[in-house]
Amino acid sequence: MANELLIDVGLTETRVALVEEDRLVHLDLERPDRDSALGAIFLGRVRLIEPGLQAAYIDIGLARDGFLNATDLAPDHDGEPARPIEQRLAEGDALLVQVIRDPVGEKGVKLTARPSLPGRFLSLTPFDDRVRVSRRIIEDAERMRLAAVMQSLLALGDKTPVQISTRMQRRMGERRVGQAPLSMLASGLAERRQDDKRKPMGCLVDSAAEKAEQEALAADLQRLRARWIAIEERRSKAQAQGQAPAELWREMGPVGRALRNHVGAKLDTIRVNDARGFAEARAWLFEHAPELVGKLERYDDPGALFELFEIESDIDSALSRRVALPSGGALLFGETDALTAIDVDMAKAARRGTDFDELALRINLEAAEEIARQLRLRGIGGIVVIDFLHMASSAFRAQAVNALRRALARDPAPVKVLGMSALGLVEMTRKRIGEPLSARLFEACPTCDGDGRIPSLPAVQAELIRRAVQEAAASPRGSRFEIRCAPDVAALFDSALLGQLQHRIGAQIAVRPETGRRREVFDIDRVA
Repeated sequence: MANELLIDVGLTETRVALVEEDRLVHLDLERPDRDSALGAIFLGRVRLIEPGLQAAYIDIGLARDGFLNATDLAPDHDGEPARPIEQRLAEGDALLVQVIRDPVGEKGVKLTARPSLPGRFLSLTPFDDRVRVSRRIIEDAERMRLAAVMQSLLALGDKTPVQISTRMQRRMGERRVGQAPLSMLASGLAERRQDDKRKPMGCLVDSAAEKAEQEALAADLQRLRARWIAIEERRSKAQAQGQAPAELWREMGPVGRALRNHVGAKLDTIRVNDARGFAEARAWLFEHAPELVGKLERYDDPGALFELFEIESDIDSALSRRVALPSGGALLFGETDALTAIDVDMAKAARRGTDFDELALRINLEAAEEIARQLRLRGIGGIVVIDFLHMASSAFRAQAVNALRRALARDPAPVKVLGMSALGLVEMTRKRIGEPLSARLFEACPTCDGDGRIPSLPAVQAELIRRAVQEAAASPRGSRFEIRCAPDVAALFDSALLGQLQHRIGAQIAVRPETGRRREVFDIDRVA
């Protein structure tokens, strides 16, 4: 059984697939039109305070204001009750905030004033001096070791200046935001005097740190401390110049972020289909995980990376309302703004000669495994209600719930599962982090007022480009092609993009719009 990370870099879309035991379990995709601000740190401006909600709306320079709950403000003083938000903030105040959830529907981003900086093994928490260890690390001895190591490293770090290597300056992993590179600012700050007084920081040790050596943990902490000091410097400059809102830091690109998020998944192979993406992945691994450099492979085959590993069919399944189970049963998904309902259906499962409770248990156990996978793959968050097949046996009901909990234990997102009711309903929650997969690949249909859906223009454009690359790879070199598609799809192929595509496939392409075509229907023909 293979565990692989597949990185498919296209002209207009980058897709990252995590495959565990030969099955797709997680999919990320990024496009310029849906650039995620998740994890980005801003100096925002308080635009409106809502005492009744105990919340504030913060202008961070995006299309919609961010939402900040009072519980996400940094504490006033230890041991003292928190004051109401209207006594802690005033409209017009500049405030350092971090995006912890992308926009969902009509809601803007969700913010926190308690930022954290993620690394390979830990997340630095500048406004919380506690050392916490992920509950996914089960062994008490290992938890105590990690806590002791990090407490000593943090205590030492509070007394000594930041030392930044030349390589670290090159590979800080930040994105330019119209100012000097973060590494330059950090290296300047590293010259602070030995007696500089620093506020104590804390950290959350991730499950990837299990069995990690102290040297690796110290290097990860050093990188994060340097990054935070540079962010503080940018904040001070922006505040002094009255530049709020201002973006202070944003995470690395999709390739580096994919590696950072998934290198702890016991990967057998990391495949990248693009020269630039491969170089970025190689540089990141040399800096952060040199032991994995040998597992990095450049995928040079002209065929599509995702199709070779049958990822496209898994994506289609994740967008379907119905998912079949091995026994003949099925899952039916119903998504609303309030919650997601999942119905376990017996469907075509054979009943002859089988006790009903035993058959229901077998289907429910299969459903528990597949539900955990589908929640992660579809990016479903919030409240989830699962209607399992009814079983009279209380022991069988407990087995189904325990199987669901075990399957969800592999999910990196925080989850909470309640018991099963007499009706066979299980209520659970999964932390909502970003947009669900369906929202990224579909948009509301204007004809039916949003009750149905049609493929989004960027999704159709990306699929058309992939198909054109495949057609060119299977045709004699120097062939000419004609693409016939809907007018709104044809309009996406301006001269620059068309030139890039022609250069990539080594062929001439003409795009012809045809009125009356459905958006997702197109033809690619070789011209004599």
